[in-house]
Amino acid sequence: MRAVVSLEAVKMMQKSQFRYSVPSLSSIFLLASLAVGSCALPAAPNGGPRDQTPPIILESSVAMGSVNVRGNEISWRFDEFVVLSSPQQNFFSSPPLPAGTTYELRGKTFKVAWPEPLMEQSTYVFQWGNTIRDLHEGNILKGVQWVFSTGNMLDSGEIQGRVVNPWTGEGVKDAAVCLYPTRNHWHGDPVLNDSCVFNIANYATRTDDSGYYTFSFLRTDTAYAIRAFADADGNNKLSPGELTPIGYLPDTWVPWDSPWKASDGPVDYLPPILLLDQKAIPDSLLAWEPWGADSSGTLKLQWTHGCGPRTAVDGELSSPEGLPFILQLKGKTGIYAEWASDLPCVDHTEVLTGLPPGSYTLQAVYDRNANGLLDAGDYWSGQTPETRIFATEKIEIKANWEVETHWELPRNNPISWEFH
Repeated sequence: MRAVVSLEAVKMMQKSQFRYSVPSLSSIFLLASLAVGSCALPAAPNGGPRDQTPPIILESSVAMGSVNVRGNEISWRFDEFVVLSSPQQNFFSSPPLPAGTTYELRGKTFKVAWPEPLMEQSTYVFQWGNTIRDLHEGNILKGVQWVFSTGNMLDSGEIQGRVVNPWTGEGVKDAAVCLYPTRNHWHGDPVLNDSCVFNIANYATRTDDSGYYTFSFLRTDTAYAIRAFADADGNNKLSPGELTPIGYLPDTWVPWDSPWKASDGPVDYLPPILLLDQKAIPDSLLAWEPWGADSSGTLKLQWTHGCGPRTAVDGELSSPEGLPFILQLKGKTGIYAEWASDLPCVDHTEVLTGLPPGSYTLQAVYDRNANGLLDAGDYWSGQTPETRIFATEKIEIKANWEVETHWELPRNNPISWEFH
């Protein structure tokens, strides 16, 4: 059985870095009001600067933030003629709209209609993605999120996090992130299993260019399982033929009510979801022969790991036991040398001679299962990918020259939040 973890429990262990601002509900209302009260900039005469202003919403049949909403459609009128861009893939609704929902554009009005009643006592969040752009210049109306409720109040829970490639440490752009409630409030159905990814998610969003995702207006009395994957057809589920890695958090998570925020952006409330590109291939260890003495370089390398003060989490020091790691020296064509250790404290110096001149980098693999490999993990067996970190500075090896460098590996893995 999966544990239920409150977001409050991880608040103290975060190593959060703020990236961008997520507006509060009042800010969203203000922005919507400004949009409705504004007018589009007129197109410049021929020879003038290109019009870069996206379409502006003038009015909607269901006001932003409305409650007790009934009916089977919603429409928006714009200040100029617009075109639709694949609304079935770009327009997201959480919870999903009923099957048979249609998207229609007539002149300057965009209408969404559904054939069956919406779920009762539910907050609906429409994310437009790249659905709307103006007719002449193709300016996309980005960042629109339209919220209303079929009950007498808007839900206030929020979940934020990041999807990361564990082998590069970089955020994964445009990944589908889906939430699955562990119990169904509308029908009383219990729990879910790992095959939930084949069902349309109750709540779905996409990561931004840096891999961050945000869910707002969630129920706060529900724990959610979180999954991430590449969703080529945009239907918020894994379809037949979509053989893609699946990232996940191993527990279930309860949204924050009125979450803690900073003025300059959201935080990584949750541990990162590790999602590996299925095309990624680990570096190979080369069988290289040192060059001659007249054209060789020498590297004196010292590294330390886990020997400094241990970090406290919830008032307790991290375990002194060492997690196996592999240190690798990477050159232009592959790995030139590697060293492995599972000791809780490592302070080691190595001298390599006969290195071909060129640029090198240091990277460390956190080898959780101590098999000497960088493993991609497997969702179906509950194994997350192993992670890799990189030294920030390149090492320049010159012929007949000795270079010294030192790398202090962090005890707390900056990618996975694991303690080593």
